Amino acid sequence: YIKKSKRIKVYMNDYDSKMYLSNLEPETKTLETFMVKMDGNYFANPEARYIPFYSPEYKKYFSIMYFDFPKVYGYDNKEVYLTVNKDDMINPEYGTKDNPVPVLKMVGVHESIRDNDRDYDKAYMDSFYRENVIRYLKYKMPKSEFKRRFKNKE
Repeated sequence: YIKKSKRIKVYMNDYDSKMYLSNLEPETKTLETFMVKMDGNYFANPEARYIPFYSPEYKKYFSIMYFDFPKVYGYDNKEVYLTVNKDDMINPEYGTKDNPVPVLKMVGVHESIRDNDRDYDKAYMDSFYRENVIRYLKYKMPKSEFKRRFKNKE
């Protein structure tokens, strides 16, 4: 999944913009807790936050996903780089309102959108992205999709 990643540039509109699904449809899911069963007991692990939005540049819906809650701020009215999967970008089943393209890393183009300029800390961002991908594949990607894409592959 990581090897098939690419970076795209988009403009993030004002937080109140109609480009964000949560401003159009109040029932839009922006927080999810995954339940894990171990030894017959259920545990909440982890939580995910979503920022679903429409990009007129790509004519697709995207969902920025965070499985830990880094301090990300000030991305509205700015250009950002989104890291997406190439297969998701060309698959017509992705990019819809109901199945947006997952975005597992976002960084500012002209200035950092994280505390302490973490956008420019390559080791931190590589680790952040790797952890986000692992959690996305483990908790969020449908099992049938995971099998289709990764079964019998190294």
